[in-house]
Amino acid sequence: MTDDEFLKRFKFSELTAEVLTECEHFSCGIDDLDEYFQKDAIDYTRRMVSRTYVFRADSNPRQIACAFSVSNDSLRVTDLSNRKQEAFREDNDLSEKRLKRYPGVLIGRLAVNKSLTHQGIGTALMTFIKRWLGLGGKTGCRFLIVDARNAPDALAYYERNGFSFLFPSEEEESKCTRKDKAVVPQVTRLMYFDFMDLRQH
Repeated sequence: MTDDEFLKRFKFSELTAEVLTECEHFSCGIDDLDEYFQKDAIDYTRRMVSRTYVFRADSNPRQIACAFSVSNDSLRVTDLSNRKQEAFREDNDLSEKRLKRYPGVLIGRLAVNKSLTHQGIGTALMTFIKRWLGLGGKTGCRFLIVDARNAPDALAYYERNGFSFLFPSEEEESKCTRKDKAVVPQVTRLMYFDFMDLRQH
């Protein structure tokens, strides 16, 4: 599905209590994501923790095709070793801006209706999110950040869409982010997309 086809077939709006009432039950097939969009998203918006948006099918406005939530965040590089901090800054042309954190926006949740998978909706949605947030220019925001579910399909989705791992391995992410420096399985993996990539195309 092309980006133009996506925007023609689906209409963008914020997720509100009224939208939830109007629409059919949304399910992506992952219980915690389904519960978030059905029960928690409205409360998170009310408390100004995050905001959630949906695309509804133009042919059936009661069907939510996909949903995502976003909030302000920053990419903290001080968890990396000194050598890897330097490499990160050099790779992203930030050597002269030696901050501990770089401004970004976090994708808190993202899901596609399980009845509409394998149609290119997830990729088109990510293209929309990148352009919508990365080209707005209202505030300094360098990175799109996600704590991706540590599952092969989720990680592959973000990699296909231009995201990089902040930590090269699951073991290193565990050691660098835990106070006890223990190596334990990670539920999520920290990944990022550089909005500057949009300006180079």
